[in-house]
Amino acid sequence: MQDYWKKFDILCSDLKTDGKQTLIDELRKAQSYVNGLTDGWYDFLNAFEKALKTHKLEGKTQQLAIELIETLKYRLEKG
Repeated sequence: MQDYWKKFDILCSDLKTDGKQTLIDELRKAQSYVNGLTDGWYDFLNAFEKALKTHKLEGKTQQLAIELIETLKYRLEKG
């Protein structure tokens, strides 16, 4: 998951460039739900998806966010 968090940090950096600090704050709060337990990962995923529905993204940033969500869903399903 180390690669996952690197991509997550890139997403937050791109969002900062786009002036989306509120979304960054929401995503960082969601990140704090991850505590090593599966429930924490699901809480993170749900908060991540909710934040993206609230804030409109475009282009490369949207693509990266979707990739992160899909990667997480896949890993949670695989256990």
